[in-house]
Amino acid sequence: MSDAKAKTISLLLEDGTLKGVMCIEDSSWNSGELYSAPKESINELMSSEACKKFGVYLLLSEDMVYVGQSMDLATRIKQHLTGKDWWERAIVLTTKDDSLNRSDIDYLESVLIRKANENNRLDCDNKKKGNPQKVTRFRKVELEQYLEEAYLLMELIGVSVFCSDNKLKSSKIKKDEADITKYASPDFIQGKSDEKKLLEQSGVIIEGSCNYAKRQKNRKEFWINPNVSVIDEEWDIILNNQYEKELIYIHVPAKTFRMSSGRKSGFFVRNDKPLYIDLNIMADNNCDRRSGYDFSPYIVKRVKYGN
Repeated sequence: MSDAKAKTISLLLEDGTLKGVMCIEDSSWNSGELYSAPKESINELMSSEACKKFGVYLLLSEDMVYVGQSMDLATRIKQHLTGKDWWERAIVLTTKDDSLNRSDIDYLESVLIRKANENNRLDCDNKKKGNPQKVTRFRKVELEQYLEEAYLLMELIGVSVFCSDNKLKSSKIKKDEADITKYASPDFIQGKSDEKKLLEQSGVIIEGSCNYAKRQKNRKEFWINPNVSVIDEEWDIILNNQYEKELIYIHVPAKTFRMSSGRKSGFFVRNDKPLYIDLNIMADNNCDRRSGYDFSPYIVKRVKYGN
């Protein structure tokens, strides 16, 4: 018999719709609060009392996550309105009584960054692993309990970046069903590990690092931000066109492309991260929108999935 206890989860829709700010509380979460808002409603979220407290926040798109923390969430998130233009949704984790302190949010941020990287579900946009953790072992236990409830509530609203692969797969398929038919459901292609497995079953073995991207929700483009060093190396890319239910595996030989320099055309870097390429591969012709480079000659495999 399960030892799990029943709990009550309260959901408040600030404007009465799912398109605005929502607040979620959990009867087992003590003073914890979770706020979620699409980018279109971010001003309403930033003007709320929740964003005047200590807390951590997530910026999310379909294929990327950024984790941050602040003693003034509204001011910090506002800085990302121009510095980061890829995100579509923001989530804030805080407390009703503003009981988190600086050491607490440093710890929460570092754990969330590590977990996002370990689960390999989305590209983590954090260059650093967070600030050094300075909490006592007693406080660490309390903060881990705080996070466990936060993971549950995020999973409830469809945020699976912190869920392990095994947890997600267990509800969809038995472990011994390893043949390609298990990909009949388009929802099964959840992240990088699933994409690599499907390609492996199609005869493509990828060793070493690889760049991944899903097609953007409202644009026929794949956004990737590889380190500029990739142009001097063998370079693998996996594109997941979830709308066409197709994976595209691209292998680029070393020194095929170059960076833009002076009058020489080439890849452009991100304005906020000069060590990373701002790559926008268009779904209709496989060309980078900014440099014009065509990736079509380097497509090794196309794999269909789903029904």
